[in-house]
Amino acid sequence: MALVYMFLVSSGLLMVVHCQNQDSVIAFQTISSCKNGSNPSDIVEYFNAATLSCVKCGANFTVQQKSADGLACVCKEGYRYVSNFGGSQVMCERCPGAVSDDGWECVSCAASANSTSTGQCSVCPSDAVSALRQLNGNYVSGTSPPEVTCLTCNASTQPNAKGDRCERCSVTLSIRNATCSCTSTESKAKGICFSTSSTGGEAPVLPPDSPSLYAIPLVNGNTFQGSDYLIQNVRGDYALCRTYKSVTACQSLANMCVLFWYRGMDTAAATNPTPCSLFQQISGPDFVSLKPPIIVTVDADNEIVNDELKTQWTVDPIMRFPFRVGQFSLEGEFEGYKDITGGLLQLCKAEDNVLDAAYNFGTYYSQSCSISATSLRDPAKYPLKFFEVYLEYTGASGSKNIYRIPVKILNFIDSRGTRVNQQTLRDWKLTRRFFLVDSLSTRSGSDKDAAYVRYAKNIKLVVQLQEGSADGHINIPYFEIEYDDVSKDLALSGTKVQVSFSVSYSMSQSTYVRNFQIATGTLSSLSVLYAGYRTYVWSKRAGRLTIDFPTLINFIFYLCGALSNCFFVIVFGVAFYFFIFYKRQNIYFLAHPEGQAFEEWLALFGAAFALKALALLHMIVMQSSADIFLIDWERPAGQSELIGDSEKQPVKKVGGSVSIWRTYFVANEWNEIQTKRKINRVFQIFAVLFFLVVVGFEDTTTKDPDGTVNKGPDVYMSAQSPVYRMALASLVYLLVAVVQAIFFVFVYERFISDDIREFVDLCSMSNVSVFIMAHAEFGYYIHGRSVHGRSDVNLKEMFEMLSREEKDLVGQRGLVPNTEQQTFSMALPKRLRQKYETVYMPVQLETASAASRGGPGRGREKSIEAYGILNKFLCAFIDHSLRDIDYVVKERSFIEKILDTEFLELTDKGIFYNDNGHSFDNVLFYGNEFMLIIFDTLLFCIVDLIFMDYVLAGVVTYIITQVICWIRDMTGRKNLVKKTLVDERFLI
Repeated sequence: MALVYMFLVSSGLLMVVHCQNQDSVIAFQTISSCKNGSNPSDIVEYFNAATLSCVKCGANFTVQQKSADGLACVCKEGYRYVSNFGGSQVMCERCPGAVSDDGWECVSCAASANSTSTGQCSVCPSDAVSALRQLNGNYVSGTSPPEVTCLTCNASTQPNAKGDRCERCSVTLSIRNATCSCTSTESKAKGICFSTSSTGGEAPVLPPDSPSLYAIPLVNGNTFQGSDYLIQNVRGDYALCRTYKSVTACQSLANMCVLFWYRGMDTAAATNPTPCSLFQQISGPDFVSLKPPIIVTVDADNEIVNDELKTQWTVDPIMRFPFRVGQFSLEGEFEGYKDITGGLLQLCKAEDNVLDAAYNFGTYYSQSCSISATSLRDPAKYPLKFFEVYLEYTGASGSKNIYRIPVKILNFIDSRGTRVNQQTLRDWKLTRRFFLVDSLSTRSGSDKDAAYVRYAKNIKLVVQLQEGSADGHINIPYFEIEYDDVSKDLALSGTKVQVSFSVSYSMSQSTYVRNFQIATGTLSSLSVLYAGYRTYVWSKRAGRLTIDFPTLINFIFYLCGALSNCFFVIVFGVAFYFFIFYKRQNIYFLAHPEGQAFEEWLALFGAAFALKALALLHMIVMQSSADIFLIDWERPAGQSELIGDSEKQPVKKVGGSVSIWRTYFVANEWNEIQTKRKINRVFQIFAVLFFLVVVGFEDTTTKDPDGTVNKGPDVYMSAQSPVYRMALASLVYLLVAVVQAIFFVFVYERFISDDIREFVDLCSMSNVSVFIMAHAEFGYYIHGRSVHGRSDVNLKEMFEMLSREEKDLVGQRGLVPNTEQQTFSMALPKRLRQKYETVYMPVQLETASAASRGGPGRGREKSIEAYGILNKFLCAFIDHSLRDIDYVVKERSFIEKILDTEFLELTDKGIFYNDNGHSFDNVLFYGNEFMLIIFDTLLFCIVDLIFMDYVLAGVVTYIITQVICWIRDMTGRKNLVKKTLVDERFLI
């Protein structure tokens, strides 16, 4: 029993599941799948939208057939409806004669309306209408079956479009004769007969026919011939407007002129007429109140540049343009004033707050989107309407007025074939009416779809401040419109079109451009003088008495550095000025730099970066080519120090030796500090990005007066300004760098670690001095001679020496007795340089020759020998042991410190100038932090200018600065090996 129960339950479940599957899974059928009974053996089916399947009609193919849309059954020709409830619920019966037009009655046909093979009465003549019933519902004939009769329309009437009733020949004009047919001297237009002759001294009412009246202009310079709408209306509206003073006809003719993009408006010639030339022919005092002023008759500069608007515009509190839009139908009917908000003139769709932000005064607005060309062809979504924009304002007398806002159509071509609206202001031809989408004018013939859709590709509202005004007064704003078109074939292929709407603000830049150019010229001249002075100092230190090629090359690079600094000051100063004052203004007086002003600023910005890059390259080359030698003061145990002239008194060799590891250790430390900087580059990038992106300072760089940080998602954000982004990025980058440098110099180096001074201490403990010749006759010296006389000792001796030094039981570390001064800048005598090159050059030649032969053995021996000679020579020089080469130690004068030069001419004695302990870092990155920070700032800003992305700019800046450090480290390492004669294998 249990098994039977389980079987029944399971069977029930299976049946339920099966039923559910039947509801969910059906065979796929379409309307075309249903049979239409074309063959006698076929049944007739219609598509049931409820079951999504084909269903059989109630009768066979001889009585019923599938409807045109395939969704119902209908009676065939010769059959009338008995009942019709849709679908298959249709009953039909055969009519012995004909069937009425509505398909419900069997009728007979009068002699004037004989029945046809289709089972219906024939079409009546052109001057008659088909009649079955009277207006009260009674049959016309009174016979059975009722008879369909053709009734001739009486005088002054004609059949309507459906042919079922008579109507007046024209609802506009009174009829001049007893018939609706035009005479031989008349022609029909808009369903009205107009005179085409000049008989009786009267000018013809209807203008001559011409193909140019119907040639719709397209963007590529071609035209679309044969517009149905223009063929039917343009000549008639001209006649109605000019002869009969029809207001609607005048408006309609004006709209057709707008459809022509105003071509022909600058001429009233009869040859090759256009709707605009016909519109211009209508003139005189009688038409002042009839003809809409869609064309601006005064010069463009007088129309735009005037002080008619007395409103003082402010951005705090923010003001909104009080625009009103007059809307007109294609037929010329005025449809009332519309509010410009809500995207009335914007093809792109968005939230109302985004669309309406375009009319917030002072907001640079830009919105673009892609629209399917197919959707533009839909007149329900994009109806053909015509617009005029008016600005409400208060006149001088206090009255409330509206100003017709002019429009500049970029596609306008004058009678000479010139696009004058793309030239200077004085050449512009301004208008007032425009349309957004036209999907009607290019319809022709039997094709009900437009061959082209013309649309407003770019719409721009231009606002200009009055020149010389700082009290918020503006010139007349105007719209700038560029049209484009898309063909039917492209639309059907799925093409999308790009449209945009923008608002821009500008001001007279003449004063700014003049001041900008003066500042650039003045500072550039000073830069040339400064570069000349730095070249003079270099040539003096390099021992070059004449202007030769290396001098000119160095002048160019010094000029690059000086110009880049002055350009950066100008670029940053201008950007910072506009950024601060634009965001903080109440009454609008300052606009974002545009046109020539922006282009010159951009060019100077790029030049500053390029020149700074060249200056940085020059600095790296100079640092990586400086002559460096490590002087080892250590002597073998029991050997006395060198006394006398080493050239005449060779040193006697002893059995002891000196360890080279101290020299290698100093060389490694020098190699490590070559790229040391006063800022941490990783922290610098993270800190800058934190303030710009995380805190949200980036939001203040938009082209609108709103300077708030972290704007909400419901607030429209204008486009980012390259000028404001550069100002903010430079400010934040420099501030973070300055704070880092101050902390590093006054806190970190003082209380934690000072690598530069520690290197000097290391030299003293290693008994090694560093002799740097940055130029041929100028360099830096770090005195590292140990006060204990030796450093090659064991651990116990080292602790003892440090203890004695702490207890002040030994002399001081300075070069001059009883002083602590260990670092100097040196002006060197020529003989020392000559002696250095005498020893050094053969080694380099031998090393290069050995490298080319693939064997370093001989070159290495020469290097060891030269190292010993140079070490002894420089030791003797420092110890004043050379009779013809000596030096003195002195302080720089105040002027020399300020100008960074040496005024004294050298003879046989060099000069060691006391410094602040950091002069030698001029050959390191550490001493050139200012140049590096300016380069980093310019690099960060130039990358952001290209990509408009602070995060990407930070990443790229870090990578490039890392590469620069790697290049400096690599070239510095090679130079250290080459000049100190230290084996590269021992550099870590």
